[in-house]
Amino acid sequence: MPTLDQLMQLPGAYGAIEFSCAGELGDMRGELEPDFAEIVAQMCAANMAIYRMQATGWAKHTGQRGFLPERGFAFLSLDHVMMGMDGKAVLGHSLGFNYDRAYQLFNENAQGDAE
Repeated sequence: MPTLDQLMQLPGAYGAIEFSCAGELGDMRGELEPDFAEIVAQMCAANMAIYRMQATGWAKHTGQRGFLPERGFAFLSLDHVMMGMDGKAVLGHSLGFNYDRAYQLFNENAQGDAE
């Protein structure tokens, strides 16, 4: 799992946070206002919980497997990107952000095994 400092080294990154599954903000780096970082932490945790609910329901309904454990997420907008995994997230400017390197960093020492 990358450190926040490693995430901040990604081209285009302007912030990195740690978040708990309850949405509590841990450490943070970069050009983030604390209130904004707190909202981002809550959004990260909420989206992971929604994914877990959907994946669990789908697996029970269809018998298909492989959706859990939930691993991470990426949100894209015209100008911004947010990617996260295992309680850490990086925020960046879409233009110039190195998505491939971000995925590599998050997956180098990812926690959990596929179900």
